[in-house]
Amino acid sequence: MQPSLRLMNAAKKTSKLPFPVELTPLFLAMGVALCSGTYFTYKKLTTDESLRLTSNPEQSALQDVLNQKNE
Repeated sequence: MQPSLRLMNAAKKTSKLPFPVELTPLFLAMGVALCSGTYFTYKKLTTDESLRLTSNPEQSALQDVLNQKNE
């Protein structure tokens, strides 16, 4: 049994997207996860006082070490 030309033409893809439509929710979820991860990492690095990313004289023990060596 051979399929008719009408059935074969109906099975052709007519989507103009370069990826399957079923992957759209996956791309959307990954985009949201990437954006939120970037935002919360940036927020943590800029607002956390316990991290030593900036010169914080209250938490620096460098002067104590240098003074012990000079004595």
